Amino acid sequence: MNGRLAGVLLLTACTVPPAGGRPLAWPARTTNLGGSEWASAHATLPLADREALALQEFEQGNVPSFLRDLVPVTLCATWDGTGHSATVFVTPDYFGIGTDADWLRLPLSPGTAQVIADRLDCVLPTRRIVDAVWQQAAVKVAPHPFSPQEHDIVALPLFLAHHRAVEAARPPADRALLFAGHKKDVVVSPLLAEFPNRVVIYGWHRLDGRPIQPLWKGHTRGHVDYSHGIRFVARAMLVDGKATTVDEVLADPVRHVLLSDEGPCASPRYPRR
Repeated sequence: MNGRLAGVLLLTACTVPPAGGRPLAWPARTTNLGGSEWASAHATLPLADREALALQEFEQGNVPSFLRDLVPVTLCATWDGTGHSATVFVTPDYFGIGTDADWLRLPLSPGTAQVIADRLDCVLPTRRIVDAVWQQAAVKVAPHPFSPQEHDIVALPLFLAHHRAVEAARPPADRALLFAGHKKDVVVSPLLAEFPNRVVIYGWHRLDGRPIQPLWKGHTRGHVDYSHGIRFVARAMLVDGKATTVDEVLADPVRHVLLSDEGPCASPRYPRR
């Protein structure tokens, strides 16, 4: 997705090799409840109760081990005739709970996702980061949509059914590799300044790179369906090899183009629960 913004050339292709991965400080594991067991036990709970229990699982460290190491993703841009690179560090897959042998990718409301992001010193991705993740993913699958006319898309049993469909389609590759194409991302956007009660979603790329979901704010923050995914991005990042933060870069009137194709974003976060 090449483009121009205020005379700045945005580049999606990076020749700068990414730095090594980083560990993410998830809470220590104190339970081994499987994701499918958790989903079966809470299948009919309302969203608020379900997410309160999901936060308990998070605080007990009940997340798969392969989500504990971040994967580097690079983004590049040129301004004033000079090329620049950014390296962000993202989870290899979307948030989920359970063990390595039995886990569940769990869509969350943006408020609950923000609580976890803050706990991990992370942020949610921008549209530009989502595109870069898909481009650089070592493992990709085609989207697997369920018809909203035929299925209850906000029901936990469908979350589990979709997770299993993704698992059946995923190639037998290392779980630590960056994986994309199987969910829409809940993203941060300058739109949130004007529409704080909305959830902004984007992505679900087809294998040819075209996203099913354009940037969209049509749902309130209380809408959580099976197609949503929460991918965490470490707040700490690099620009031209120097340490900085996602917040600082997104707020910068020039450097934001490394991470945002929507302009600067002064507050890249959702209201907490």
